[in-house]
Amino acid sequence: MGRRAGEVRNWRVIVALLVVAMGIRSLTIMHPHSGEGKPPMHGDFEAQRHWMEITTALPLREWYRDGPENDLQYWGLDYPPLTAYHSYLIGAVGHKTIPEAFALHSSRGYESYSLKVFMKLSVIFSELLVYFPGAYYAVTGVAHVKLEHNRHQWIALAMLWLHPGVLLIDHGHFQYNAVCLGLTLFAIGAVARHKWWLGSVFFVLAVFFKQIALYYAPAFFFGILALCLQSRGGVGNVLATGVVVVAATAVVFSPWIIEQDWDGILQVAHRMFPFSRGLYEDKVANVWCSVSPVLKLNRLFEREVVLRISAGCTFLSLLPGCLCCFRRKYGNGTWVAAVVISATSFFLFSFQVHEKSILFPAVAAVLLPVASPPGVAMNLTRAVAIITYVALFSMYPLVVKDGTHVLYVCLSLVTIVFVEFACATTPVWRRGWRCVLLSTTAVHLVHFTFSPPSSHPDLWTMLFCWVSCFYFIAAAAALTICQYNCFYDLKYSSKVE
Repeated sequence: MGRRAGEVRNWRVIVALLVVAMGIRSLTIMHPHSGEGKPPMHGDFEAQRHWMEITTALPLREWYRDGPENDLQYWGLDYPPLTAYHSYLIGAVGHKTIPEAFALHSSRGYESYSLKVFMKLSVIFSELLVYFPGAYYAVTGVAHVKLEHNRHQWIALAMLWLHPGVLLIDHGHFQYNAVCLGLTLFAIGAVARHKWWLGSVFFVLAVFFKQIALYYAPAFFFGILALCLQSRGGVGNVLATGVVVVAATAVVFSPWIIEQDWDGILQVAHRMFPFSRGLYEDKVANVWCSVSPVLKLNRLFEREVVLRISAGCTFLSLLPGCLCCFRRKYGNGTWVAAVVISATSFFLFSFQVHEKSILFPAVAAVLLPVASPPGVAMNLTRAVAIITYVALFSMYPLVVKDGTHVLYVCLSLVTIVFVEFACATTPVWRRGWRCVLLSTTAVHLVHFTFSPPSSHPDLWTMLFCWVSCFYFIAAAAALTICQYNCFYDLKYSSKVE
């Protein structure tokens, strides 16, 4: 009787969280999106609409190729096949409801109330199918106890479903990052349950929805490899997992494989990795952008050398944290920490980084308190809450570009209230949080009050990058040190409680 009552209570809380999450998302439907009313290229909203136009109007072999019907200079498709299939499905529905919004060529730059509602609803529907269940599966997978016995699981689930970064980028700026994140969360939950074949399939799907999921790849490689070697079957498990990965990849590319269009597969790969775009885009709070006023790698070295430097720094940054997965029978805390360290290292040091990329380490970090020993869970919740706020702060330059100030202010205020509540009872955390809040508020005041020097028009924007990058580096360093000292492993919880 008690067990059934607990299950009913769980479902009531889940439904309540869903209602709140859907309610907040519904409020963003009429909010401005990227590129609204800004011809000729508009923004990511137009890019997503254009991909729906292309995939529903042209045969698959022409989706990634330049031609008279598909000008790749105008938002050419540069995401993997699963994004293209997703665009096709939504575009097919769109053709039934608003055909003029997806007509080939004539729909370029199309804007209307009905299109905005349709597109925003497609994001919500995609989240309901993938992101929401993925978050639940990950939270319950990495946890040590059942949902009703751990308040940190409820906090993590709420933070994932109401994540301010996801709301700002997917529902404000407009993208479908939550689908990729949802598939990754499914993969994390599966690996945490030692279902590494299932986890491998989900991770392949995440990568072939959005290639930025490769930020997590080293952690998945080391984590799954360690599980395979430490389990019965050893090397046989590794070989079988490799077969599963190849098979899942083959299924994703099956339309090209069936047609034996090998050049088409190479063209997809070429579009997925546009190294010609440079080291980073716009003003992003990573190391290379932050040091660019005094050290411009692109001017000092050839592109191939810059690629090697960024790859080497990324690998050196993530390796210590990921190698901890080879501890004997490592716990889920160690595994999740490796995922966060890997994603953070890619954001800070890798090639071709966008400001939106901070979503990927920030979302994964929400799982850390749940996966770690109970004695450190609350402190990790405080740390994750602060980093969530800093991640939101770091995307303010994009907010200015998109005109999504109202959404940003609302999300920031809610996040600040949550962090204040989380840190209220601990003086050390409260002082640390106040320093973060004071520094970010000062940057906002400078940006709002004063005009930048004419000789350095991007100076105030760079302030957001410098402050955010400092906190991200500090968080990455602390995370790696704690990982090395077994801070996140349940087996060693007596050392840290």
